[in-house]
Amino acid sequence: MVRILFLAALVLAGPPVLGWELRIAFTGDLHVALDGLAALEPYLRDADLVLDAGDTWEDLYRLTGLAAALRITRWMEEVGYDAKVLGNHDAYLGPALVELLRGAGFPVVATNVRGIPGIAPWALLERGGVRILILGFLGPKPNVYFPHPLWPKAAVLDPAATAREALGEAPEHDVLIILAHMELPDAVALARAVPECDLLVLGHDHLFLEEPVWAGGVPIVEAGHRAQAVGLVTLGPEGLVDYELVRTGTLTGAGIGSLLPVVALALLFLLASAGE
Repeated sequence: MVRILFLAALVLAGPPVLGWELRIAFTGDLHVALDGLAALEPYLRDADLVLDAGDTWEDLYRLTGLAAALRITRWMEEVGYDAKVLGNHDAYLGPALVELLRGAGFPVVATNVRGIPGIAPWALLERGGVRILILGFLGPKPNVYFPHPLWPKAAVLDPAATAREALGEAPEHDVLIILAHMELPDAVALARAVPECDLLVLGHDHLFLEEPVWAGGVPIVEAGHRAQAVGLVTLGPEGLVDYELVRTGTLTGAGIGSLLPVVALALLFLLASAGE
């Protein structure tokens, strides 16, 4: 009788997850580069998991707004994005961001951000019986990473401390992926604070990382900016199996004249900070 109950429990629990591989495609800092998106699609559609490292919805160089953000959101839904992290440029949209967050067909994760409706502290996904926990973090330098004058009630908390707190509350999982929108040294510090992380996908500083940067046993990867590259990762039970950075051939950029909006916004932030 005991044997029968044991076998029944195994059947109900499903087959054990052995020898699995998880294929992940990721982008970062797309900055609504709508003309370059088609080149990314073959790689994204072939993946088990599609992720984005933030700064998806806004580009100061071109003064983009909600209409462009909605277009790229619909595209992300159509090709099957599973999650993204909030980037500082995403927050430059101001109150329009809340409309995007509430209407997006995928979670926007910002584990260490408080005071913005619609963001998620984490996302839990499952592929082939493998449970994947995704955390997302903005960098630890508030005046660099976040437009506080547009969000006076928002707070960006310490990534490492918030990560430890979130892991104490998050559901059980087999794989931990961090989406981090910050500079590489800050990402290395975060990875060292969360050594159980299986993969850290980085955005913000527009690096084209041909090889992972290792922080202890945590691989850090990044795929440039403005749809010029896509990152392809394979994870298995022992961690990173393979990583490739694929250049799409898309050429985008901003001329010197288009820096004026960036300079103007920077001055606005400095004046607002001086008045606090």
